[in-house]
Amino acid sequence: MKYLGIILIIALVAVAGTHCTPKDPKAKIRSMEEKLSSENFTFDQKGIQLIEELITAYTDYAAENKNSEEAPEYLYKAAELSLNLNKPVQALELYNQIIYQYPDYHKTPECLFLLAFIYENHMLNLGKAKELYETFIERYPDHDFADDAAISIQNMGKSPEELIREFEEKAKTAES
Repeated sequence: MKYLGIILIIALVAVAGTHCTPKDPKAKIRSMEEKLSSENFTFDQKGIQLIEELITAYTDYAAENKNSEEAPEYLYKAAELSLNLNKPVQALELYNQIIYQYPDYHKTPECLFLLAFIYENHMLNLGKAKELYETFIERYPDHDFADDAAISIQNMGKSPEELIREFEEKAKTAES
């Protein structure tokens, strides 16, 4: 009888264990993405918590599956969400990770451009931003963002009033 009780306990633990297996990480990510993109999503404390959990799920998946096709895409999404949460340092780290670990990823050029953008607009480090924009232009001269990088360098450090004045002057010159 004693052995029957032990066997019953072992069987119950085994059955309970099969019901507690963790979900497929990609399924969990898809579920969180659906919640984030639903009409009911609100950018309140609960919504911010969901975004932070999704960032963690993305980065955890990428760390555990470095050679997967999804890894750089998940890191890119995590960086975008980090930037939307006004966490530029976290976004910088993630974009850098993509650049160095996945140099052939199709969005690597955008990652470099976004590094420069973050240094310019969030970190206010114009020297580093200029250096990164120049690197972008050098590496990707035919990329759609190459002109944007050049314009960013031209306008770096100018106030909105200066930019408006320059634009108005160019418009007057073009009319003449």
